[in-house]
Formats: sequence, structure tokens, C-alpha cells
Amino acid sequence: MNGPWIHQNILETIQNIKIKKSTTGGRKVNESDGYCAALPYFLYNNSENDLKRIIKSVANSKINETYALAKLKIIDLAMKGEKRPVHSFTKKYRKDRYFKEVIANIKKVLKVKKNNHTKVVKKFGKACSYPGTFMGSIHAMINSNNYKSAINKTIKAGGCNCSRANFVGAYFAAYKGFKNIPSPWIRKTFPAKNILKYI
Repeated sequence: MNGPWIHQNILETIQNIKIKKSTTGGRKVNESDGYCAALPYFLYNNSENDLKRIIKSVANSKINETYALAKLKIIDLAMKGEKRPVHSFTKKYRKDRYFKEVIANIKKVLKVKKNNHTKVVKKFGKACSYPGTFMGSIHAMINSNNYKSAINKTIKAGGCNCSRANFVGAYFAAYKGFKNIPSPWIRKTFPAKNILKYI
């Protein structure tokens, strides 16, 4: 099959930029593109209004915004040293109507915590879209002790594992620190030497 292989949100965003829409993000699909766009900014400045604007620049729907912000808040709790960041998020935002659906879906994942990860991902959805990609990520995070085991589980579950791995990986890097990422994995990436200069 011939490409280009560009996510629907990005294709729609490019079209919206060309026609000079003020909010450029795509509205057709609910995937992780907005979260991916916002993550680098979040690491240096987590102004919620700015984060929402960045998310909407690529993925302009309520579900994209809500799940992207939930991911960033869970990563923030991990960076701040919370012992159980997912549980802390659930407790902190349990009465917040904005995150009502996110909390309900985390609770669904907690009910099947002990189930096989691949089967859980299949049950909630292997595709890139929310809420399934978020739920599969949460299951890998609460059933893993480190970056390597979580990413291995995520990859083995199949489907759109990249949409889950980008959240799982960022979470464990925040939760356990940079040294938690296997150095042989880093050395196998093309830009690793340049990246390691800054870390």
C-alpha cells in the first residue's frame, strides 16, 4: 500500500491551516495527536489554557482535550513523586465533571487489573482512538514496575501500540526517572547521541 501515512487529525489540520481556520485541529477522529503535540510544552510550562490551545491545534474535540489533559495530569503526579499516580488522579478529580468519563473508564480498568494485558487491550480496543487507547495504557501502567516491562506489555498487546506506548513511556520516565529507560534501547535510536547530550 502506498502512503503517505499521516494521521487523519494531521491531514485535517493541514487543510484547516490552508483555509486559515482560527482553530486548526481535526475533529473527525479521537486519537493521541493532541496529547503528543502538548507533551513537550507541558514539560516546561503546564498552563492549562495554553495546553488546551496546543491540543486543539491538532485535535479539536472535547474527548481529545479531556483525555490529553488527563494523561498530562497523571504524568505530572508521577513527576511530583506520588506513589500511585493513577489512583491519586482518580481521587483528586473524582468530583470534577470535566473528567467524569475519564474517571469512569479508569475504574473499569481497575476492575480488570488482574486480567491478562493483551486480553484487556483487545476488550477495550486496540485502535488508536480514545477511550480504548487510554484504558489500555492505564492497564499497562498499573501492572508494571518499570519502563521496560510496561513497554514490552504494550508492544505485545498489538494494535496501535504506539498510541499507548507514548503515554506509558512518558509516564514511567516521569515516575521512575530517565535511568529507568533501558540504555540499549536508547542507543538503538538514530538521534540518541544528540538527545543524550542534553540529559
